[in-house]
Amino acid sequence: MSLKDQEITDLLTAVGEDREGAMETLMDRVYEDLVRVADRHLKARHGPDLAGTTLEPAALANETFLKLIKQRNRYDSRGHFFAIATKVMLRVLNDYYRARHAAKRGGGLQRVTLTGLDDETTKAAGSEIPEFLDALEQLEKLDARTAEVTKLRLIWGLTVPEISSATGMSVAMVEREWEFARRWLGSKLG
Repeated sequence: MSLKDQEITDLLTAVGEDREGAMETLMDRVYEDLVRVADRHLKARHGPDLAGTTLEPAALANETFLKLIKQRNRYDSRGHFFAIATKVMLRVLNDYYRARHAAKRGGGLQRVTLTGLDDETTKAAGSEIPEFLDALEQLEKLDARTAEVTKLRLIWGLTVPEISSATGMSVAMVEREWEFARRWLGSKLG
C-alpha cells in the first residue's frame, strides 16, 4: 500500500470515528481525484470544451462529496471509498441527465461515455448511464470483487497495478477479473 493509500485509509478511519477536522482533511486529499474523474466523464460526453452542459467537473465532484458525507458510511480502505464514490458519482450523473432530458424538456437520452480509456471496453461502458448502472449492479450480485475491479478501472481510470495496490489483490488476479468483466460487460451492453 502506498503512502497516499495509507494516509487516505487512516483519514477514512478518523472520519468514521468522528474525529474533529478529519472530514475536511479527507476532502483536501481526495478532492483532486474526484474533480479529475468528473472532468474525464464530462469531457468524454461533451467534448473538451464541455459544450452543451451546465454541469462543471467541480460541481459534480462537490455534489458527489456532499452525498458521501450524508451517507456516513464506514470505509475499509481507499479502494472501498472510491468504489462507493463511483456509485454516488454515477447516480449524480444519472439524475442530472434524466432531469435534463426529461420528456417535458424534449426527451431523448443520449449515449454517455464513461471514461477516456481507448479500448473496446469503453465502447461497452459508453452505454446510457442507467443501462451501465444496471449492468454494474448485476455484476456486483454475480461477483462483488470483479465489480470492484471494474469500477476502479472504468470509472477511476486506475491501471491494473494501481488496482492491485488499492485492493490488495495480486496483479494477475486483477488482470483475470478485468478480463472477465470486459467480456461480461460487452455481452450485457453490446
